[in-house]
Amino acid sequence: MQTGGHILSDFNSAMEDFRQKMITIGSLTQQNLENAIRGLLDRNIELCNQVIADDEEVDQLEIIIDEEGVLLMSKYRLFAGDLRMVISSMKITNNLERISDHAVSIAKRSRKILRNSELPENRLVEPIYQLANNMLTKALTAYNDGSKGIALEVIRADDELDALHKSTHRKLTKCLEGECSNYKDYLNLVFICRWLERVGDLSVNIAEDVVFMETATDIRHGGELSDEEE
Repeated sequence: MQTGGHILSDFNSAMEDFRQKMITIGSLTQQNLENAIRGLLDRNIELCNQVIADDEEVDQLEIIIDEEGVLLMSKYRLFAGDLRMVISSMKITNNLERISDHAVSIAKRSRKILRNSELPENRLVEPIYQLANNMLTKALTAYNDGSKGIALEVIRADDELDALHKSTHRKLTKCLEGECSNYKDYLNLVFICRWLERVGDLSVNIAEDVVFMETATDIRHGGELSDEEE
């Protein structure tokens, strides 16, 4: 994204440092999500514990990014594009922190599942994770590249994730019918799938903020791009 040609080297340095922190929090969040799912599928409790420990770094980065965003807006006379980038980045950071929180919740539920014998239904989680993680990857790429087109791909993928989540939910609910000695494990899987679906929703939020950042158009809650902006 163009920063408007500011000649102040300290401004350019501050903006680059701000963007690098955004890249870092995105990478950490995605790693936490991957470790949470790998912990479940590979029956690796240490990965689950790692997610819980690493969430603190994401929390602290969110605070730092918010503080630096406010400082940028108060210290410099930002062009419109710069201002949208800073505001959108702060909103995106909040969504990333929430995704990391969901990763922690998944890790905690996974630790409970790992206390018992492995269920074949654990593998039902993987397709939902793959789709949700792909949406998150594209949302972060859209931000890093300033790509409205990639952001729109994320938004369009949400219906597919919703359908997959509903299908998986029906399968797990069926497992809970009747006599079921390990019903708690199935219930934990239901929660894990729900949190993965929320990762997709939060990725859509990120994508919508990227569209605003790049086009100054708010497409939340049914808003649409004009023909020229598509």
